[in-house]
Amino acid sequence: MPQTIKISPSTILLKSDPTLPLSNAWFDPEFWRSQHALAGTGNGRGAVWFIDSEFGKFVIRRYRRGGLIAKFNKSQFFYTGQKHTRPWLELSLLEHMRSIDLPVPRPIGGIYRLEKGFYQAELLTATIDNANDLFDLLKSGHSHKLNWKEIGAVIKRFHDNGIYHSDLNCHNIMIDQQDKVWLIDFDKCEQRPPNPKWQQDNLDRLKRSLDKESNLHSHFIVSDAQWRDFMEGYRG
Repeated sequence: MPQTIKISPSTILLKSDPTLPLSNAWFDPEFWRSQHALAGTGNGRGAVWFIDSEFGKFVIRRYRRGGLIAKFNKSQFFYTGQKHTRPWLELSLLEHMRSIDLPVPRPIGGIYRLEKGFYQAELLTATIDNANDLFDLLKSGHSHKLNWKEIGAVIKRFHDNGIYHSDLNCHNIMIDQQDKVWLIDFDKCEQRPPNPKWQQDNLDRLKRSLDKESNLHSHFIVSDAQWRDFMEGYRG
């Protein structure tokens, strides 16, 4: 479980990597900009900043809401205790998955700030070296170069260990230069008893994301044969 460090009555630091001098400044993109270590930004389930520092390469992700509620509340969450906060849950799950050798990013830490019964939070993880997400690889026309059986087999490993990824899509699957397959972004994910129903729902969600992007991008192609290879790898 993450180590808890109280920075102030309203600011709690959660530390997963004891080897790094983690502080609340590490979750501030402007701090890294002042160190000339802010390497880029991105968007996903939250706001994202990429850090290239003397301590290593990291990703900061600010938790944000989705759906209709985001129109009037982008980043505040009702506080019901530390063990229910987004960073605590995600760090704890990442630590567990790393302990059973599942291919996920190394957790560094998290932070949350309390105000009037609500909190805002960020997560810090290590980047995956020399990796691209499945979306970018497919959009670049590299579908035929991918080992679809291995992608399916890796997803199966997560499912066999009861890991439910609430947003399994082509943006959250990474493949590095050694063709190792990784999963990222475990916000709102959990460990649950393996069950064919939610496992199939996960696969269906991934297939929908592939079909959606295929309709939007001309070079984004996943053939029926490649999906069959994926399912063959999944079924083992």
